[in-house]
Amino acid sequence: MNRNILFIPIGILAIGILPLPIGYYTLVRIVVFITMGYLAWHYFEAKDNTLVWVFGFFAVLYNPFIPVYLQSKILWVACNIATIAALIYQYRRQVA
Repeated sequence: MNRNILFIPIGILAIGILPLPIGYYTLVRIVVFITMGYLAWHYFEAKDNTLVWVFGFFAVLYNPFIPVYLQSKILWVACNIATIAALIYQYRRQVA
């Protein structure tokens, strides 16, 4: 995977911190779910169990098919920031 593609979910998550219509958050769920699912699968194949659990957790959290409702915008902002941090870690970890 080209590491620059990670800027798409990072940007979408950063914009998601703002108060926006519910349709935008559905887009966030879809994009982040696909990205995190891919990264979890990548680390599963590479036998890196720690990162499988991290990216797998985020894939489940942002799952658009069986959504998780945290009932608080503050909690979602914290999750968005943690997810952005994980994606930045992934970006820096990949060799250019």
